[in-house]
Amino acid sequence: MQAIYNKQGYTVGWLSGKDLYNTSGYFIGYLIGNAVYNHKSQYCGTLKQSFFRDYNGNVVAFLSGAKGGPALPSLKSLTNKPIKKSRPTTKSVPPAQSAKPSKPSWSKLNWEGFLQ
Repeated sequence: MQAIYNKQGYTVGWLSGKDLYNTSGYFIGYLIGNAVYNHKSQYCGTLKQSFFRDYNGNVVAFLSGAKGGPALPSLKSLTNKPIKKSRPTTKSVPPAQSAKPSKPSWSKLNWEGFLQ
């Protein structure tokens, strides 16, 4: 599992394969290619070059080693990897929207808002 960090450097979630989990281990979304979907199978944005980006191309969160985006914060102490809860089945997925160009700025959305 890879930690997902917010713009303050705190762990806000985990990426396990193509699935996204919150810090308590609950399934909250997934990836298909570079498209990010929430647990309701609604398109949320993209994961490009280790940056989670909103509809407008702004960075919401990032994975360790991300480069080429906004200035990154120092990482805070890593929370323990959670025990993954069972993954529910997901609905059929609508086609991903066209991604906007990546921007070197932070989104106004936080991680939770991004995945709503």
